[in-house]
Amino acid sequence: MTTTDRRPALVSAYELAATVAGRVEPGQLHLQTPCADFDVSTLVDHLVGAGHRAAALGRGEQPTGDEFPHVELADAPGALRAAGREAEAAWADDRRLDATVTMPWGETFTGRTLVDMYLTELVTHAWDLAVATGQQLGGDGLAATALEAARSMLRPEYRDAMGPGTPFGKEVEAPSDATVWERLAAFMGRAPRPVAA
Repeated sequence: MTTTDRRPALVSAYELAATVAGRVEPGQLHLQTPCADFDVSTLVDHLVGAGHRAAALGRGEQPTGDEFPHVELADAPGALRAAGREAEAAWADDRRLDATVTMPWGETFTGRTLVDMYLTELVTHAWDLAVATGQQLGGDGLAATALEAARSMLRPEYRDAMGPGTPFGKEVEAPSDATVWERLAAFMGRAPRPVAA
C-alpha cells in the first residue's frame, strides 16, 4: 500500500487541465481524442466533472453515477480552477488520506489511493486534450508524478474491465526515446505518439 502523499500534485493537475482547456478553440470541440470514449467536447465535460468529484471525495461525500453535466468551453478553465480550490481545501486534513470511501461500483479505496487515481485521471486527460488540439505540454515533473501514481493504483484487472480500453486499456510499449508524457500515455493504454488525422 502506498504511503506517498501526492496532494500537491493533484492541485497542480487542476491548473494544468484548466490551462489546456483554455487553449481549446470552439472549432475543435468535435475532434476525437486519444481516449476512445471522448471527443474534445465530452472530454472537457468529463474533466470538470471528475475534478468536482475528486473534491467531493475529499469531503467524504459518497459519489454517484458516471454522467457529468455539459460545460460550456468558455466556462471550463474557471470551473476547473474552482474545483481545484475545492479539492485543495477538501483534502487538507491529513486524516482524509487514510479514510476509506466505497465507490459506486462497490470497491473501497483509501483517500491516498483516490488522490493518486484523480491525479492520474486529470493529468492523463489533459494530455488527451492537448494531443487532440495540437498543444505542446510542459510540466514533465507533474507527468512523472502522475506516472508514479498510476503505477501505484492501476491494477492489471482494471485494464479492459468494461470492454476494450475501458476504463484503462492494455499498456502500450513506449519508444526507447519516449518522453515522460509518452511513457505516461503508453502506461495508460494510449498510443504514445498518435498520428494526426
